[in-house]
Amino acid sequence: GRERGRGGRHRAVVPLGGGALLALNEQTAEHPRERHFDAVLHDPAGAFAVPAPYTGAGAAVTVGDRERGAGWLTAFLKEAAERGPAPWFPAAAEEFGRLTGVSAAMAALVVAGLPYLETYERGFLPADLRKLFGVKANDAAAARNDLKELSPEVRRELVAALLPADPARLWTDGPDAEAAAQVWIRRAGRRTPVPEWLLAEAGKEVRAAWTAHRALPALLDAAASPELSADTAWAVKGDRAEPVAPGGRPFDAAVLTSSVGFAAWLAHRLPAGHPVRSCLPPALTALRQRLSSPELLLSVGHYVDLAGFRKAAGTPTETTAGYERYGAVVLATQDGRPLPALRTALLDSTGSDPYLPLLRDTGQLPGATETALRLAHDPGFAALLADPGAPVAGTVDAEGTWWPQDPGRSVPELVAEVSAEYGLGADAAGLYLALLAMPDPTDRNTARWTGWKPARLKAARAELAATDLVVSATRARAGRSLFLPGPWAEPGAPALPVEQWKLPMYALAPGGRPVLGALVPAEPAAELYRRAWARVREGDVPRFEELKVKRTAGRRR
Repeated sequence: GRERGRGGRHRAVVPLGGGALLALNEQTAEHPRERHFDAVLHDPAGAFAVPAPYTGAGAAVTVGDRERGAGWLTAFLKEAAERGPAPWFPAAAEEFGRLTGVSAAMAALVVAGLPYLETYERGFLPADLRKLFGVKANDAAAARNDLKELSPEVRRELVAALLPADPARLWTDGPDAEAAAQVWIRRAGRRTPVPEWLLAEAGKEVRAAWTAHRALPALLDAAASPELSADTAWAVKGDRAEPVAPGGRPFDAAVLTSSVGFAAWLAHRLPAGHPVRSCLPPALTALRQRLSSPELLLSVGHYVDLAGFRKAAGTPTETTAGYERYGAVVLATQDGRPLPALRTALLDSTGSDPYLPLLRDTGQLPGATETALRLAHDPGFAALLADPGAPVAGTVDAEGTWWPQDPGRSVPELVAEVSAEYGLGADAAGLYLALLAMPDPTDRNTARWTGWKPARLKAARAELAATDLVVSATRARAGRSLFLPGPWAEPGAPALPVEQWKLPMYALAPGGRPVLGALVPAEPAAELYRRAWARVREGDVPRFEELKVKRTAGRRR
């Protein structure tokens, strides 16, 4: 609604007589001679006349008796007065999740009527409700952030659909989960179900612009994802590139970087033979298809100084009324500080461009978008996402899966070399290879990869600890007691601390920064083991650096 003058109240209820009322929320905008409010107009007579000094502004959404028939609201209020709060029906949330594919936490929030959605605190949902719904605080917060991306119109339609045609059934049978699911599928699209434990771990271990609750269902079924399955036309508008048609869910830099980061994490977190892994190659194909679209302009980096870029780059490849293009780099010319974009179809076969380094920050390290583009075109990254096949040695686990991170099964020849070189048993040699190559060789992960019982793992650690190849120490968040000699790096949570010697091997972390949200390998484990062992054989051995102190002339002891 809109009110002229400056005498209006905020969060006011204005009685209109005959049971009608106008409820005003906080103002949404203020102009020199008027204020704008979100408002609810209730009128049992059905006239819905906006009272002076207010006038209607924008589109109004009608809910209540007009949609449900005369008397529905009266019957609902009567039931509520007699029965009290409606009970919680877990089966309704389970049914909504089954029909839509959303997480259990998201299904619970929807079926509960989207409570506390506009709050920003991590623990926004009271503890008693989390216990009632059976959801954890982190999962609820992630679901809340995802649901907030829905438009207010879709949220209202969802909650309205939950209310049964017969109000009494809300207390006897529960919310209409099937009707709400139909709204969700029509307005938001069905999602591919993701194991709850995988969603929870991804949410904790990967920091990405596209949340795990959005990215993982898209990666698991790229063909059904609006972001990964359709091309969008982009154009330079003002000082940046924007979709030609507003709205929708386009493929953009956030989708690219998050998809690459989550795909690498999934390939590292899941064993060979796990059904979810089969979805990764099609997801990479979808990424490459989107990047090949001649209409895609991908925002990259940060605002740049146009004059400085021109001086460094020289003559533009193309000049138009609204932008200049240097190779694949597009810079708007509306003002002197545009947000760069990339015409990704013009990148070379490695996903790069000669002008791209000019967009880096002062540290001259590749950023998230540049890193993701290179990996999306990298055959080694494609091999990481592909099916590793059968183990080179040993057998699969009881579930028919196996971990390529187990050197004994993926690179048994290297285990034999390390064993012969240092006089170690096979278990200790394999453990040393894991320490050399893996970013997260915690005791828990090593046991998971190898399948060793605690006694066997303890014996391998003890044998290796007796050598000068490793040092024994206690380090925060490391999850292990054996480390390579040398400096220690702290990339910051959620990435685990790691030896600096290993950082150059992780393409997702240029300069040690996990720019794609996770510190995981970007190539198959076998190739990473070979690379790490080759460094050692060539003399690049993990070691502590000698500290040299220059003596000051004339100084006496």
